[in-house]
Amino acid sequence: MKQLLESLRTVDVDVRLCTLDQYPSKWSRIGNLGWSPRMYADLTAEANRANIIHNNSLWMMPNLYPYWAARGKPVKVVTSPHGTLSPWALKRGRLKKKIFGALLQYPALRRTDMWHATCEKEYNEIRAAGYRQPVAIIPIGMDLPPIQKARRADGRKKVVFFGRLHKVKAVDHLVLAWGKVAHRFPDWDLEIAGPDGGSLHELKMIVSKSKVPRVKFTGEINGPAKYDFLSSADLYVLPSHTENFGVTVAEALACSTPVIASQGTPWDKLNQMNAGWWIPVGVEPLAEQLAMSMGMGAETLRQMGERGREWMRRDFDWSSIGMKMKRAYEWLLGKADKPEWILEN
Repeated sequence: MKQLLESLRTVDVDVRLCTLDQYPSKWSRIGNLGWSPRMYADLTAEANRANIIHNNSLWMMPNLYPYWAARGKPVKVVTSPHGTLSPWALKRGRLKKKIFGALLQYPALRRTDMWHATCEKEYNEIRAAGYRQPVAIIPIGMDLPPIQKARRADGRKKVVFFGRLHKVKAVDHLVLAWGKVAHRFPDWDLEIAGPDGGSLHELKMIVSKSKVPRVKFTGEINGPAKYDFLSSADLYVLPSHTENFGVTVAEALACSTPVIASQGTPWDKLNQMNAGWWIPVGVEPLAEQLAMSMGMGAETLRQMGERGREWMRRDFDWSSIGMKMKRAYEWLLGKADKPEWILEN
């Protein structure tokens, strides 16, 4: 979000960010729904001045306030679900979402003027949920970090995962798949980095009970260090059950690291760009792909990584993302012709 805001500012869009953390209140965490009357009041005041309120995500009180604040005013509302309408996400906390949705969220979403999807997969989820408003398909951008790709002095190679250790990421699939193939590749290691989202203990138990070799848990990595980590890898794996975008795939590709991503992610173009592989969700498909990819020569993997970085530079530069979002806003306000990335069907 910060990068999108900055890219919008560079193309002369006046933007203000409102988040729950800006409105400390003893009421803000009631029921873990993020209740904040102060935030609602602030957005209501902003709705008298703004042209557009852009809501991000669903299923909490701050994801209702934009629609309520816009009632009776000419301000338009844009909604970015960020994966919250995926079948996997809708099954999580199903009862809460059924009640909250019927009473509050779904009536609010009917007042959306335009949706923003980060990929075609998310566009299809919006349509499957029954919404027929226009959808702007604009991906998340990527800044190319300076990298120094070099072979390790000891000659070892590395498969990595980088992200939150949560069930949705299916890191257990990666550990189990690694256990099936690691013995065939003694010069390869698996390194898993990221904050614990509830799965770390389970993952360590799998490693211990199944005696999975050469697995390292690195913990959380932030800032420029994440690019050092990703560029140090020979392969990056994202085995998720579902992703609305999967920004770590873009980050790995920007670091010239080829990627194996599950079909729960929207990265079907990995095969087309010859920068990685898009495979079915599950342990067996991942084990098969790991064995094939790890068996490739270092030069082949290096060339795949270079193609991935060039792909990110060409199609995911933040400056072009900001301009696309600005043009979508202008079309919504009746100030520009409809760009090709907005779908009304």
